[in-house]
Amino acid sequence: MKAPDINNPIPNYKAFVMNGTDMLPTINEGDFVVADLIQTFVISGDLYVVNYKKSIVVCRLLLDGEKVTLIFDGAEHTFDEWLKNITIIGRIIEVKKIAE
Repeated sequence: MKAPDINNPIPNYKAFVMNGTDMLPTINEGDFVVADLIQTFVISGDLYVVNYKKSIVVCRLLLDGEKVTLIFDGAEHTFDEWLKNITIIGRIIEVKKIAE
């Protein structure tokens, strides 16, 4: 029997700490988000952890064929990108609020 990974005790899930205010009021700076690493397909409108232009970001994805729009709830900017140009790390399944 293989010993569990103590750095990630729940396989297929990973916790991230939100840095920045781009997802306010949905996710505050310092909140924890849990991503399901198996769910790398886009459900339009859901929240994801994404590798975009060499940065790990939390955003909402809207799918339009082979293109996707990255939406940051607390920011006035969105980005349209080809789906093949981003890497979906996982779909956010839980937000643990730390600060209000």
